[in-house]
Amino acid sequence: MSDSRENIILADTPPLSDVPRARREGRWLGVLFLLGLGSTILLTWLAGSAETLALLRRANLFFVACIALTQAARYVAMTFSLRAVTRIVEMRVPFAPLFQVVVAAQAANRAFVGGAAGLALRLAFFLRRGMRSGTFLAVETIEDLASLGAVALLFFSGATFVWLSEAGNVLDARVLGAIIAGAALLAVLGAALLRNRALVERLADALAQGLNRVVGKIARRNLYDARRVRDGVDDFYRALALARADPGRVFISFCCSLARLGSDAVALYFAYRAIGYAIAPGAALLIFIVSTSVATLAAVPGQIGVMETALALLSTALGVPLPVAVSASLLFRLISFWLPIPFGYAFAWNLRRRAWL
Repeated sequence: MSDSRENIILADTPPLSDVPRARREGRWLGVLFLLGLGSTILLTWLAGSAETLALLRRANLFFVACIALTQAARYVAMTFSLRAVTRIVEMRVPFAPLFQVVVAAQAANRAFVGGAAGLALRLAFFLRRGMRSGTFLAVETIEDLASLGAVALLFFSGATFVWLSEAGNVLDARVLGAIIAGAALLAVLGAALLRNRALVERLADALAQGLNRVVGKIARRNLYDARRVRDGVDDFYRALALARADPGRVFISFCCSLARLGSDAVALYFAYRAIGYAIAPGAALLIFIVSTSVATLAAVPGQIGVMETALALLSTALGVPLPVAVSASLLFRLISFWLPIPFGYAFAWNLRRRAWL
């Protein structure tokens, strides 16, 4: 197989035939709603129902609107990031459908554990446009690496701001050191894995066979193809080589990741301001980055309950009163988590209607 750019983006994989269907999604969303309602009631009760609800009722609508605007900016930044990375592999995608698939994928991830549903939607979209599966995996990896770099930068920025402020007195240096050491270890292990191509191919082959044993029983046919796995690994490393040859677009993705994460942190800051609490911007940044990292490790759809609890606990650790912390966390999650779901499912319907999925 040639190493040319053209061969990297020739399709040899059929579009996905199965994306989450409406009935199954409806059941999941019902379960999700019950989880969210239960965690909200529990947190509100622990913080003091009367005071928490009073703070939410008196929320400043100007800052509430600012939260919604920053969340819209978040999805725009995500779209530009993905667009920049797809340009690395010589694929041009119009902004409008790409924006729709980004929002739809995020909405799907709200209801399913681990981001598999959103990944399937994005994969289906790009396979329809002629991208090979190995190239898609490289696109996702490049975006993830750029995002990790942005997370690291924002984490150290937030930690520095808090450390230099009065709130730094309540930080436990051992906890901060453990977080940094864990992140560094994961980065080293990830880099070592990518450098060992033979190991990556063996892992990909084992993963494909494992998935085939599970999915093949449902589909009642063999889906495993060793040649396709090897070709996918070839495409993956060719796309990474293209990324090394085009650092400018990788840097664009990194900047867009900064904008995406920054939008979330700013939205959390506005949530505190809406409640009437003047939190330090650096503290809001650190609370968001650490809480997101902790919640991501939880095998719970959409990190329901976990994210809200992490936000509230870390906020109180930095001196925020518990009712304020819970009120701001719930307001932030209401807009950042729940509000995009109907838009995402509307976009998914439109993408299917136009045969883009």
